[in-house]
Amino acid sequence: MRVLLVTEINKTLIFSGFLSFGTMYLSAILKKAGHQCEVTSVDYNEAEQVCSTFSPDVIAYSAFTGLHIPMVEMNRKLKDKFKFFSMFGGPHPTFSPELIEEEGIDAICRAEGFEAVPNLVNKLERGEDITGTPNWWIKEGGKIHKNPIAHQVKCLDDLPFPDRSIFDKYPSYIKNKSFSFMTSFGCPYNCTYCFNHQVHKMLNKGDKVIRRRSVDNVIAEIKQVKEKYPLQYVLFRDEIFTLNKNWIKEFADKYPKEIGLPFYCVLRANHVTDEIVAYLKKAGVYNVTFAIEAGSDFIRNTVLKRNMSKEAILRAAKILHDHEVPFFTYNMIGAPGETFDMALETWDLNVKCRSTSTWAYLVYPYPRTELHNYAVSNGYLDEEKSKEFLMTYHEKSILNLKDKREIENFHKLFSIAVEFPFLIHIIKVMVRLPLHNFYNLIRKVWRGYSSYTKVYPKTARQSSVELISGAFDVIFKSKA
Repeated sequence: MRVLLVTEINKTLIFSGFLSFGTMYLSAILKKAGHQCEVTSVDYNEAEQVCSTFSPDVIAYSAFTGLHIPMVEMNRKLKDKFKFFSMFGGPHPTFSPELIEEEGIDAICRAEGFEAVPNLVNKLERGEDITGTPNWWIKEGGKIHKNPIAHQVKCLDDLPFPDRSIFDKYPSYIKNKSFSFMTSFGCPYNCTYCFNHQVHKMLNKGDKVIRRRSVDNVIAEIKQVKEKYPLQYVLFRDEIFTLNKNWIKEFADKYPKEIGLPFYCVLRANHVTDEIVAYLKKAGVYNVTFAIEAGSDFIRNTVLKRNMSKEAILRAAKILHDHEVPFFTYNMIGAPGETFDMALETWDLNVKCRSTSTWAYLVYPYPRTELHNYAVSNGYLDEEKSKEFLMTYHEKSILNLKDKREIENFHKLFSIAVEFPFLIHIIKVMVRLPLHNFYNLIRKVWRGYSSYTKVYPKTARQSSVELISGAFDVIFKSKA
């Protein structure tokens, strides 16, 4: 069968190497099963053109919360013009399966799709009954068939490598020097703003919270990418890269000998030790990221349930400085109940960490998360407002906050305030002014500058023309 995969595609995602892993894995798995695959972005004109030439039997959407809105609308328009079976997978349908009730949607996949998607596509091709297919909610004859979730894939090494060639039709992709890789799936923590606590509840007996590929399997994939593309920088996108010390030790022995490229990874502050960072340094790490999220102990540990002390965060920063490993810090501004003074605590903690750069996001409590329930039950989020799905967590807050203007404006100026702490007295005045759009422009310019000059080594940066083009997209087109 011909399967069209729909995902978010733009210059920013291509240049940063952050295109959808789900899409690439599904393409590889479906092709292995004998099906044809094509990809398109969430753009009706592009999708219509691809449908006209490719004539898909199935269109599969990889839907995050917020992005599901334009996907549903695009699917309706395509249904009016073409005949195909539509399926939605990804985080949003997994945790909000009532999406199946939307007009034009034939099926939604809950949880992992590595086996569920080819299973359903194979049945469609053979003309078999699909209503009892595991992991799927299927709409047929006015009835919705709700099936249980099957066991997850046990050995990740059994999966084919992600099919990156599906994006080769985008000229900037084949020239890209940075590519992302996943060495593991899962996270053992239950932060209130994340879906992981829901994922843990959905696991069947015997399924693992954390699954990890072998070091040799990961290196083989990187070699494959290195042979085909001008790879200069490796981005590991595991939720926490350093969970297994023995794995990191083996990786530190093999990676520099067989790959030898600078890389990036995500840590968790309470996992940062001298031994772990020494292994990363030996392997050739270029920079790392860890999340602070909030400076206020109440917000960080009671509201967000990070279960992490300021001392642990500062200790992690010191260890990274001692080993001369550049690092970035992530933060969340505007949590339920947070005041401007609490947000200043976040600024202060970041300044003390002396990170290479820092980024901040406005808190958006996704439906079905513990944070969403907390916000609604404590009056920080109206029931009707909670149904407003934002396309970005950079523009505004949907929460009822005491210092909302100050917090929204401070979010826009946060990174600069950390970079230049002496400006904080001026910024405290600036946040009171109704200059939201101007401050957002400042945020985008600074993020573009810091992304291109601090995140990537010189060997992996784009040409001047691509840099200007990418910066233009970030400033004037991107929601980032």
